[in-house]
Amino acid sequence: PPGYGQQSPAGFGGVGAASPVSAPGAMVPTRSTAPTASAAPVVEDMPVSWPLPTSTQQRLSTTQATAAANQAIQAVSAGSPAVGDPLPAHELDLVKSVLGRLLDMTSAQDNNPKKREDISNRLTDLFNKLAAGQLKNTASQKVVQMVKSVESQDYATANKLQMELSALDWDTNKFWLMGVRRLIPRG
Repeated sequence: PPGYGQQSPAGFGGVGAASPVSAPGAMVPTRSTAPTASAAPVVEDMPVSWPLPTSTQQRLSTTQATAAANQAIQAVSAGSPAVGDPLPAHELDLVKSVLGRLLDMTSAQDNNPKKREDISNRLTDLFNKLAAGQLKNTASQKVVQMVKSVESQDYATANKLQMELSALDWDTNKFWLMGVRRLIPRG
């Protein structure tokens, strides 16, 4: 065994063990539980390993040792990173046309311009997220399945898929899911 303050042969443990993040010339892993490596979760559908302070919280901190690393992670994590693949153009066009027709049909029935504008904004959010890959691949595929069910007028299946989408990632998808929920007829 290594003595006190010496690095272990495998490079782990011990007081003097080299950190893979701070080792000179070491590659920083893209998915890691190290706080300075990434703000993305290591395993899909899991939370971030430990919370990084927000920029507001960081301003209140008097510790400068990790301030630069936290700011770098905050800058990378500021936008909505792609968590999945962008939806292919033909599938995105299908989603837009089917949900657009459904919006037209719904707004013609109730003649409420405020409701139409609200749902339209929510659908635009969905379309943007699908195009940019900001939805997980499982969620994107469920949206396509749901739209195909609506297109074939299988509203029971469409509502079931909408409920599954609600259970998948409610926090990130609740804005557009509420619009889709208002559009699909109860079947």
